[in-house]
Amino acid sequence: MTACPFHARHDANAQVVGAADAADAADAVDTDAPIADALSIDAPLAPLLDPALRMRPPNEPLPPPLRAQGGPLAEVFSRWLRQRDDAAHAPEKAVLSRALLALSDDDVRAHARRQAAIAARGGWSHWHWAVPASTVASLLGLPMDDLAAQRRLHGQLRAMAAGLGAQATGEAVRAGGEAVATLLGALDDAEHRAPDAPLQWTLLRHAGPSRWTDRAAFTANRLALIWQSHEAGAALLGHALLGDSWMGGAPTREALLRLARDGGAVRVTRRFDVRQQPPAPVTVQLAGTDHPFGDGAHRCPGQGLALGTSLASLQWLAEQPGLRPPTAVAPLALPNMDIPQFKDEELFP
Repeated sequence: MTACPFHARHDANAQVVGAADAADAADAVDTDAPIADALSIDAPLAPLLDPALRMRPPNEPLPPPLRAQGGPLAEVFSRWLRQRDDAAHAPEKAVLSRALLALSDDDVRAHARRQAAIAARGGWSHWHWAVPASTVASLLGLPMDDLAAQRRLHGQLRAMAAGLGAQATGEAVRAGGEAVATLLGALDDAEHRAPDAPLQWTLLRHAGPSRWTDRAAFTANRLALIWQSHEAGAALLGHALLGDSWMGGAPTREALLRLARDGGAVRVTRRFDVRQQPPAPVTVQLAGTDHPFGDGAHRCPGQGLALGTSLASLQWLAEQPGLRPPTAVAPLALPNMDIPQFKDEELFP
């Protein structure tokens, strides 16, 4: 998935844990060790490994707009692994990670290249937004066969984004819930119509509904794979387009990872320190560290999918003769990342 693509909204009052602090602390522990083992080490914990820094305050599983409005958007949010620290989190995260590791690089490459070719018909302003989420949707068996399908998906994801905003109105939450309901229905349909779609198949085999608390948790986190590829995927791919080096050939996986480390994807994440009452918001730096995809219990399991999608789509671009380079305009500035934006120009003059 992209540098771990969560929708972390934070405020100006949050304590900030700097990149240097995080890196220094990470050097003191085995970041591959379970949290319980890390706690036994007499050294400061890296913020992303600290179990006292939680995704949500205790007894507040939903942000205020979702709590007030309820509906499908609130229901999936409360079940997303990204937002939970409950006892079921670790085993469910393990099966999801296993499923993503089983996904074939060749399948990712083929679907990303196809979605890149379709998105090219929509111009530069569409291309970097469409490719990441459309690739994941296609791998799940959704019929992403034309520009209209990509644009519908983009509209649904933007509706979800508006409903997840810190100041979302009731109407925005309702519209986001309608988008969620539509996408959940499409995913259920794909499960029956295209169970052999690469990502659908590997989820059903390695992380099927019986391995989750209930089917609702399975379906919510299946949708999360598309959602989490959306904003951060557009950020990573958009930042890769800002330079013209890709025109001479696609960047390497290592170059994309460096780009994420340098702030070209999700830059910060938010936690709540439950050692304080009330739990205090803490902003943790990801940019400038060795963990741009996160670390610990909430490390993004889709790093390989994110990098593979970006690499394949940029390789497709590099193979196209006569491309018009994109013209950057003001980025979409979000609390946790900047997403480059481009003029609505065709790729081919």
